[in-house]
Amino acid sequence: MAGWWGRVLRVDLSKREVAVDSLELSLLKMFLGGTGLGAYWLYKYLRPGVEPLSRDNILVLASGPLTGTRVYGTSRVTLISKSPLTLTFFDSTCGGIFPAYFKKCGFDAMVVHGASDEPVYVHVYDDGAEILPAKDLWGLKVTETIQELRKRHGFKCSAIAIGPAGENIVRIASVMGDNGHAFGRGGLGAVFGSKMLKAVVASGTKVIEEARSEELDELLDNMRVRITWSPYLGRTLRNVGTNALLTVINDWGLLPTMNFSRGTFDGASKLSAEELAKLVIGRKGCYNCPIACKRVTKTDRMSGDGPEYESIANLGSMLGVDDLKDVAEMNYLCNELGLDTISMGVTLACFLELVERGKVKLDLRWGESERLKRLIVDTAYRRGYGDVLAEGSLRLARSYGEEEVSMSVKGLEIPAYDPRGAFGIALSYATSFRGACHLRSWTIAFEVIGVPNLVDRFSVFEKPSLVKYTQDLAAAYDSLVMCKHFAIEFDEEPLSAMLSAVTGLEFSKEELLMVGERVWTVTRLFNIREGFGQKDDRLPKRLLTPLTTGPTAGRAPPLNDMIEEYYSVREWDPDGVPTKRNLGKLNLEGIV
Repeated sequence: MAGWWGRVLRVDLSKREVAVDSLELSLLKMFLGGTGLGAYWLYKYLRPGVEPLSRDNILVLASGPLTGTRVYGTSRVTLISKSPLTLTFFDSTCGGIFPAYFKKCGFDAMVVHGASDEPVYVHVYDDGAEILPAKDLWGLKVTETIQELRKRHGFKCSAIAIGPAGENIVRIASVMGDNGHAFGRGGLGAVFGSKMLKAVVASGTKVIEEARSEELDELLDNMRVRITWSPYLGRTLRNVGTNALLTVINDWGLLPTMNFSRGTFDGASKLSAEELAKLVIGRKGCYNCPIACKRVTKTDRMSGDGPEYESIANLGSMLGVDDLKDVAEMNYLCNELGLDTISMGVTLACFLELVERGKVKLDLRWGESERLKRLIVDTAYRRGYGDVLAEGSLRLARSYGEEEVSMSVKGLEIPAYDPRGAFGIALSYATSFRGACHLRSWTIAFEVIGVPNLVDRFSVFEKPSLVKYTQDLAAAYDSLVMCKHFAIEFDEEPLSAMLSAVTGLEFSKEELLMVGERVWTVTRLFNIREGFGQKDDRLPKRLLTPLTTGPTAGRAPPLNDMIEEYYSVREWDPDGVPTKRNLGKLNLEGIV
């Protein structure tokens, strides 16, 4: 079986048992891997209403048929579970070196059941795995943990781990990988912590089979040329990094500022890519990636990986901080403690507004970066006000009777694009299965960057169709599993050709998009079963109210109209429930 191994590793932490099961090719063809397999397994095997932090929740770590192959941008793996932050289906992908080592162990996925009574970690190796004690690792920060595990298992391995935030069941905790890579958003680090699972180490050495190597050679030659000449991949991302976006996002009025009270930030020039370049001391890339978009930076006091655009916006303009060194240090803290930078920034902004409203009796102002750094640390250890910050912005705001102050959708904090400035991203946020997420439908490529073509950001014409297409393509990417930066240049046509060459099975571009639609539909059905529906496909009232100044003044997305058309485009009923016709088209009638 080329591209896949046809095997899943099952780890029962309660019984301290490891087993290997086979995977049917028919299942792999329907869902590919990554998010697709995770959606199938969670829908099929997770009991409805399970408390995400209980031992009954399951974790799925899934590669895809392209993971670890010669195809560029494919050193990625997906982590899937029910989120303790949103209570929805949740997936998160991570790059770096770990995904390739994991895939080369000879498994397509690992499913973790139960919970340990004491700290443990899982070591996955060629054709097997073992559960090992981690008492001495508990309490260590992320880098310390990964370094210690590499000392134990040799330097031809990689690891993912939680920091203190995950150990203390912080609902916005991430699972961190090497070089600042992260399974971010949704609090999956807290799920690790609830299971007393400190880390996963992978040290695979097996060779991944390619069905048609000569055909793949030609496709990769073409891919190299397209990357080199791509203005985004080959120039902007490689030479500048993701923060190249900040200036244009601010100029267009989409930069989240002080809890989305504004769309522009007076200090944006101090957070720009040009300023970040002054802190850069190196670059890093994922396994087998020619772009190397990661920046290594250093301030007067600290050094580390990043920050990326999302982190700079949410720890910078969102909090009124205009010193890039302070923003970088907040980013380093989040990475070492295992906190999601987007949710941490938005939750702190919510807290600052509660202070401003007099709900929290504390002398704290926007832009006070040193005190904000201390709050980040307090959040990871649940100390003082950090205990309520650890719950995320929605629970924080509700605890003070001010739910509208939380800038979130389905409990997930909104990323760094103000939806009043781009109506497609507004619909994307509202309808994403995991809550407000730019990575499940990055319409900013069309509405701001103009790749592959520029569309009117304030128009609703064809936006529901655009959102559906980008959501389905993103789900396909996350099931292959492949870095979505490449989606700027590589759509379903070259992806299906590379998938066919690797696996030896013929996938048309239409079939690949149908996999994405199938995955999206199963995640929708999972959420409906958990009590979510049309009432949750919404944005905070603030983001449906026009600003009075700036480039987007007087604009607000007509969300209800777009959602009605979106449901129709997806062949869902007016309540947002997939129809029998839709399920039949996707061959899901016997599965869900």
